[in-house]
This record gives sequence, structure tokens and C-alpha cells, in this order.
Amino acid sequence: MIWWKRKELATVEKGIWWPALAGFALAIFLHMAGYIVQQARVSIIAFIIGMYSLTGLLWGHRWMRATFFPIFLFAFTVPLTSDFEGLTMPLRELATKFTVMVSRVLGINIIREGTLMFDPAHRFQYNVEAACSGLRSLTTMVALACVFAFTCFKQRGKRALLIFSAIPFAVIGNVLRLLTIVIAAEAAGQAAGNYVHNHWFFSLIPYLPAMIGMSLLARVLRENSNEGGPT
Repeated sequence: MIWWKRKELATVEKGIWWPALAGFALAIFLHMAGYIVQQARVSIIAFIIGMYSLTGLLWGHRWMRATFFPIFLFAFTVPLTSDFEGLTMPLRELATKFTVMVSRVLGINIIREGTLMFDPAHRFQYNVEAACSGLRSLTTMVALACVFAFTCFKQRGKRALLIFSAIPFAVIGNVLRLLTIVIAAEAAGQAAGNYVHNHWFFSLIPYLPAMIGMSLLARVLRENSNEGGPT
């Protein structure tokens, strides 16, 4: 993103801006607090703030304003922990319900108990664990949607629509991955479903609907508009 904005950044008036030291002091305080309470996430946030503040100290507040969005993307590097379990459970239940519903439409009889799916003959069963809730793919797709939106559009409404579209697209992608596991298990048993679940290639499935869907949405939003892609 910095490279994409290189022409704009080259014209930004630069100079020492001492108030940025306040941000650097805050970063040091956060890092110390993170070390004391043994929370690496706090230190990661402190590193991002400290790096951003140092660039502002050397090149000024106009530079900080021009580079805010690229630095903001570092927020997606902060690890997710058990604090988000309250969000994973609704996602797990939603993905399970939709997977069972689509499976039955396809003629596969699946029984659901909470986040557990199994066939009537008990030849296979799968529990949608927290790791399979789709939260990780959702975080990734929201990050990519932010980049896509800010490079394709200038209007805030279109940017917001494209970013929020990542949420339903990510859910659809996760359901599609779970569906491939169920279909494989229905066709060849638990081992086949486990193979699909563990193989790296099939782990890419959740991203396909999101990327295709957002690309089509961006194309629709650009129609009858003077806005184009990045230059």
C-alpha cells in the first residue's frame, strides 16, 4: 500500500514533528504494560503505534495522515484469542445450520445436534470446532476487502458496502468448505472427509466465493461511475 501511494507520498511536505513523541511514549508505556501482564498482543499494538509515531516524528503529521490506512492494516496482524469465543459460537452454529440445510437439498440426510453433524447410520460425524467457525477466514477477507475498497473507490458508501460484503461472502465460503467435507464423507466415509478437512488445497475453498463475489460487486459498483481501479 505504501508503494501504491508512492507518488502521493513523494509530494507530501515533510519535516520534524515533535508532537509525535507523545505517540512513541504511549507505545513504550503499552509495551511495558504488555510485558508486565504477559500479553503479547499489547506489545504488538505498541510496536505498531511506535513505528507509526517514529515516521511522524521524522516526516511530519502530513505523512502520518497520508499513511494512516496502510498502517491501519497492521491491526489485522494482532492475534485473535479466546476473547473472541463469544463470536465464534454464533458463527459455528450458523455455518452448521446452513451446511445441513444445503446437504438435505442435495439429498444427503444429515442430523444436527448443536454444532455436531452426523449421518443416520453414524458412518461419519463432524463437530464444527472454534477453529472451523470461519473467524480466521472472515478476518482475512475483511482485511483484503479493506485494501480492495480503498484502492478501487473514493466514495465512503461504496467502500463501506464492499467491506461489509466480506462478512456474508466469508460465511458462504465456510459453508462451502464444510459442505465439501460432508459430501466426501457421504461418498467414501469418515476417512475421505478427514482428508478433505486436512488437505491444504481444500482449505483455500472459503476464500473463492468471497474473492469472486467482491470482484463482481466492485464491478457492479463501478458501472456508470467515473471511478476506476488503482493507477
